[in-house]
Amino acid sequence: MEAISAVLPGLAASATGDPDSGFPGGVFIGSMMASAGIDPSVLVKIGVTLTIIASVFGFLSNAWEGITQISKFFSDNLVSSATIRSTDEAYVYVMRWLYNHKISTDSRLFGVTCRKNQMNPNYRQHARWYGQDPVDDTESDGIDLIDDDLGPKLKYTAAPGFYHFFYKKRLVLMQRKLKDDYYGFEEPDVDLTLFTFGRSPLTLRTILEEARTEYLMEQRSSTLIHTTVATYPPTWSLGHPKPSRTLDSVIMAESDKEKLLKDMKEYLKPTAKRWYHKHGLPYRRGYLFYGLPGAGKTSLTLALASELSLPIYCLSLASSTMADDVLLGLFATLPKKCIILLEDIDSAGIDRQSMSGVGLYTAMASKNDEDDEDEEEDEIRKREEKKKLAALKSGSTVSLSGLLNAIDGISSHEGRILIMTTNYRELLDKALIRPGRVDMEIKFGNADIEILEGLFKAVYSDDGDLQDFIRGAEKMTKEERKQKHNEKIEKLAVEFGSRVPSDKFTPAEVQGYLLSHKSDPEDALDCLDDWLKSKLSELDLLQESEKKAKERLQRATEKKIKELQKKKRDRIKEERKEKEEEEKEEKEKKEKEKKEKEEKEKKEKEEKEKEVKTEDKSKMVNGTSEKLTNGVSKREKNSEPEVQAAADSKS
Repeated sequence: MEAISAVLPGLAASATGDPDSGFPGGVFIGSMMASAGIDPSVLVKIGVTLTIIASVFGFLSNAWEGITQISKFFSDNLVSSATIRSTDEAYVYVMRWLYNHKISTDSRLFGVTCRKNQMNPNYRQHARWYGQDPVDDTESDGIDLIDDDLGPKLKYTAAPGFYHFFYKKRLVLMQRKLKDDYYGFEEPDVDLTLFTFGRSPLTLRTILEEARTEYLMEQRSSTLIHTTVATYPPTWSLGHPKPSRTLDSVIMAESDKEKLLKDMKEYLKPTAKRWYHKHGLPYRRGYLFYGLPGAGKTSLTLALASELSLPIYCLSLASSTMADDVLLGLFATLPKKCIILLEDIDSAGIDRQSMSGVGLYTAMASKNDEDDEDEEEDEIRKREEKKKLAALKSGSTVSLSGLLNAIDGISSHEGRILIMTTNYRELLDKALIRPGRVDMEIKFGNADIEILEGLFKAVYSDDGDLQDFIRGAEKMTKEERKQKHNEKIEKLAVEFGSRVPSDKFTPAEVQGYLLSHKSDPEDALDCLDDWLKSKLSELDLLQESEKKAKERLQRATEKKIKELQKKKRDRIKEERKEKEEEEKEEKEKKEKEKKEKEEKEKKEKEEKEKEVKTEDKSKMVNGTSEKLTNGVSKREKNSEPEVQAAADSKS
């Protein structure tokens, strides 16, 4: 302020044109302002204002820096916090707890969602936050409607930012922060952080434990179904709840049901793991459900999971993103106790010889043509029959060895229950269903009398749905009405089981008919003959069609067999012809070699004889020469005495 006070008099004097003001350029500035008709005092006011603003901003900046340092000190030393990622199951607990306590919905700053696509994993996540599952009691029937007459309803949640609420009279701060490292088609990751003042984290842990307890208590009447998320590599979703199903609602042979449940409960005992390890056995259990479609394989799996309070992890091996390493990774991330469900394992296209998922029939199609005729015919019949039963699948890169390693390899996970389902057991590789990998098999077939009666009782067991079924029910007590209802349903169930042919229809077909008459069991019996006539007619047509198809298949098979036999005969003829030609060529070759050998021997003999003659001739010439030489020498010897005598006589 002293600097301002010192500058202002000079500025004012300059504005009046005083040459002694001491302000550089003051005279020029004053003359310019005077010519423009501007009061010189305005410049003074502007300068003072700017100076004050600069001073205020400097003060605020220093104050904010001090506040930041103080807040950092408090957060590091006097504040407890808990951070939850949106990819963790605990995030669902907290979000649902906030929704139930009207904390996320009553915020001044909030987000809005209107998700309808139930196949979208983000929708299922929001449904778990907002209670769009059958365990809510917002409606009289326990179902929270997700739409009204106009369409989907709006759901609200706290937007990213800072919020506060009070828990047991203690202030709790909450921050939701979006992560920007995500792709545009995905749900962004969110960090949810809770703060409380004080060094003790007890309040935060109490909130988290309460959120977990409330959520899990709500989910006790439902079963969590986990599927793979469409990412690369695929990961398990957080799961979506499905209404629990009792074992009584699954109509099948009671002996099989009791045997299966007893085996699973024995496996899940706390002492079972120690027993397995003590005897050197891997702590795993596998089951195979096979049989006709619509017989209850998937329903039994859901009922078992509900009975044992286990989550279900559904895995599709036919996915184009599935590979051996991905499969091992998914199995490795399974919880200690759960049910892993491999549905329709026969249609996954897994082959012992294939590393690219070309199908279950690769080994059969690649049989060597050199097999015996009977074996070839048998393989052709099997191949055609299996092609008729199931289509060849492609796209999966999971090999049989990769699946076996994931199920019970040296690095496989222990403690889980494996359930595989198939409509065609005969298509599965024996290594996949051998004892040790599959410990128990349950066959599902058409409905017999026991199942028929059980289905009828299951559909009409609730007397509350059939108010007018018992005459005079309004005069009876609740126990009397229920007893009367059960007696009548028992009687009608026996009649129903006796009228419907045993082992003709699947449980799904029978249940579908009963559901079309779910409000009147007597009407179901009255219309039964017409339904049976229609279904039996359909079965006859189906059997006739299958018979014709089988005949066509038989003809096609016989034709292929004949073609194969002809091909084999032609091949044999060709081989014989080639063999004869080879033998002929070999014979000619041997004859030629023999002839060449004889000619060579003859030539050698002639040459030898010629050499002998030459030697004899040489010997004769040498002998003659020796004789001549000997004769001359002899004559010379004989003539020497005569010459000597002549010389002597001459002398």
